[in-house]
This record gives sequence, C-alpha cells and structure tokens, in this order.
Amino acid sequence: MVTAARNGDVHSMLFLAKAFDSGLNLGKARKQSYGQAMHWYEKAVEDGVEKRYLIIARMAEIMLMEDSGFKDPNKAGELYSEAAEAAMEEMCGKMANKYYGLSEEAWAMLEE
Repeated sequence: MVTAARNGDVHSMLFLAKAFDSGLNLGKARKQSYGQAMHWYEKAVEDGVEKRYLIIARMAEIMLMEDSGFKDPNKAGELYSEAAEAAMEEMCGKMANKYYGLSEEAWAMLEE
C-alpha cells in the first residue's frame, strides 16, 4: 500500500492517511501517527482527490486537537477557509457555509 501511495495512487494515499489518523489497519509494525496522517492527506489533496474539501476539513480538525501535536488554531482556520472554497467549487454551498463558520471559530481561539 505504501509503495502504491508513493507512486501516486490517490486511493492508497487516502487509505494510509485514514489508517494513521485512526490507528486502524496499520498492522503490528506501525502506530497511530497524526504526522503521517497529515503527510498523506496533504499528498492526496495535491494529487487531486475527489471531494478534497472533506480531506482539508479533516486536516483542520487535526490542527485543533490537543493531543495531535499540531495544535494551531490559525492554520486550522486557514484550512477550514480553504475547505470552504473547495466546497464552493464543487457546488456544495451548505458545506462551504459550515466550513466558513468553523474557520471563524478557529480564529476566535486565537483571541482567547
């Protein structure tokens, strides 16, 4: 699976990202890693995954998690805003509104 992902297979990239994100389907040699999950999510978005707004929004969620090691409300706000724009491109207005709202919430955390 890793070889296929490294060779540009988007479905393999998503499989690995979700596996590292959740800790499931990793076997005994690997452990949950938000760093690896973020890496594969980013690669999938770069390579043109379908419904990329969902992946970008998940990356934003990880950026808001205390235990992820990536806590950064500003970057999360930027990612949610990017997810909203991607959702608008795919004619998903309700999702875009949701993500714009979440971006404002993330940026509000900076003021606290």
